[in-house]
Amino acid sequence: MRRVLVALLAAVLVVSVSSLAWKRRAVERQIEADADESDRYVDMGVLLSVVEMDLANGIELEPGKPPVRIVRQHRLGGMLDTWTRQIVGPSARPRYWQCSPQQEPLILHDASQPLWSLIQGSEGAGKTVTLAMWIYCRVLEHCGHDREIGVTAPVFARLAHVKKSIATLWDPKWYRWKERDQSYRFRAGPLVQLVSAHQQSEDAGSPIQGANWVACASDELQDHHDREADIVARGRSAPGGKYKRLCTSTFKDSTEWRNFRDTASKAPDWKIVKLLGLDSPFVWPAHWERFRSNGITLREYQRRVLAMDVGPEAQLYHCWARSVDGGPGNLRPIPLGAIDVTAEVLAPYLPNCGALVGHDPGTRQHVSMVLKAYRFRGDRHVRWFVVDEITTPDATIEKHVTEVMARMRAEWGCNLLDRKGRPDAEAPVALVRIDPHTRSGDAHPGQDVYTIWRKAGFTARAAGYKPGSTEPQQIKRTSRFDMMNTLLCDVNGVRRLFVACDDMGKAAAPKLVKAFESMEKNAEGKGEHEKKDADDLSHWPAAVGYALWQVERPRMEAVA
Repeated sequence: MRRVLVALLAAVLVVSVSSLAWKRRAVERQIEADADESDRYVDMGVLLSVVEMDLANGIELEPGKPPVRIVRQHRLGGMLDTWTRQIVGPSARPRYWQCSPQQEPLILHDASQPLWSLIQGSEGAGKTVTLAMWIYCRVLEHCGHDREIGVTAPVFARLAHVKKSIATLWDPKWYRWKERDQSYRFRAGPLVQLVSAHQQSEDAGSPIQGANWVACASDELQDHHDREADIVARGRSAPGGKYKRLCTSTFKDSTEWRNFRDTASKAPDWKIVKLLGLDSPFVWPAHWERFRSNGITLREYQRRVLAMDVGPEAQLYHCWARSVDGGPGNLRPIPLGAIDVTAEVLAPYLPNCGALVGHDPGTRQHVSMVLKAYRFRGDRHVRWFVVDEITTPDATIEKHVTEVMARMRAEWGCNLLDRKGRPDAEAPVALVRIDPHTRSGDAHPGQDVYTIWRKAGFTARAAGYKPGSTEPQQIKRTSRFDMMNTLLCDVNGVRRLFVACDDMGKAAAPKLVKAFESMEKNAEGKGEHEKKDADDLSHWPAAVGYALWQVERPRMEAVA
């Protein structure tokens, strides 16, 4: 037994000595590697050529690519001393990159540019390549420091596209890749960290947390802009508060994304730029001609090639446009100097009318839209602005009417009470137009809905009446759609129906905006065909149509 114990102790000592010897040799090898002058200096230089396509007199810099001419060149980086982590001399053999004049300012991102840039790109524009070049330039800016640069994408599969561009542009000698952390540790100091924005669960929390970034590149931001607050928070430690960002995006038919982009366009930190494949010197013009001449629809061409914000192919309210040629469209603030003519326009229907309300009762939710009429300075047209929307899901009509009355008094000065709690005879009143009732009440609201509105103190009437009669007239959906589209933009390009917004683009009626931008006709060309559930968007535009029918439809018929 004693002999066995001695043998075991000897074996342990041999293993311990061997382990210590292995660690000592590893340290010695590392010291030797660090002292090796041949590995101390790394060429981290890039020659960036800005080129334009020149089919007649250009040169073919890359096989199979269109001939180009060099407009100018930038020498970036140089010889890196890995001991001091500083650029100490010019590059001996720089890597050769090319970019377009449109990509150039985005890549270099000098002090003349806003801190944050959002690219609206089309197919073939080179968005991801621009991103990889931009990251390299930010590494140079933070050379010599152990700082972190973030790269975000909606999912890891999208990050694979970023890594592919990086692999073709960056020299592997510049960095060490760590698969476990999905990071590039540059020998110049900075760490480039790749992060998927996809959140696995509520308990896991946002993956874009816990880091301090000095710069951030985001690919396809339209698919993870909901993580914007997390991305912004990561830049709190950027030196001097200069947290640079470059974000790419492609068209997405989403009201939430349009809202984000509209807000960004008015924020001082952001600059929104278009990057089109049509302007790329690296794609033959024949490709775009073939694209256009092979049966692609105009909207699809606008979306994929021109990076235009277009609605769905079968968009029900196809005359809606947030903006037109960079100017105001159907979503805009009420202009300064506009005259409120609501009382004048509605005088034939109700004296002293301060607001027009359209109401669409529903089984899941009740919706009311508030409109006011304006005349712009020097303009004869009456323009309608939707200034408010009141929605009460899973509630009785009585509760909804109570909420509308509270809003009308608090926000719009209508139907006020005097000091004794009685209706103020001097105060403006609201005129409510409701989906015309039927005798059965099955397909449309019954008279009881009107009674509830009137009992609350409103002047409530049907959206339409039969000519020369007090009997409500049912309104055909197609006729209502036509009227709404004509008000949004008629054949002469005149827009008379708007959704009001604040100076940052926040809509007064967000559900209505989403309906205008999302609702489509079905295969038979019919609108409002969707199931009447919680996702049904038809209530909001229907309520606006009911509000305006009695006023606007006769005008259109007279013109016709």
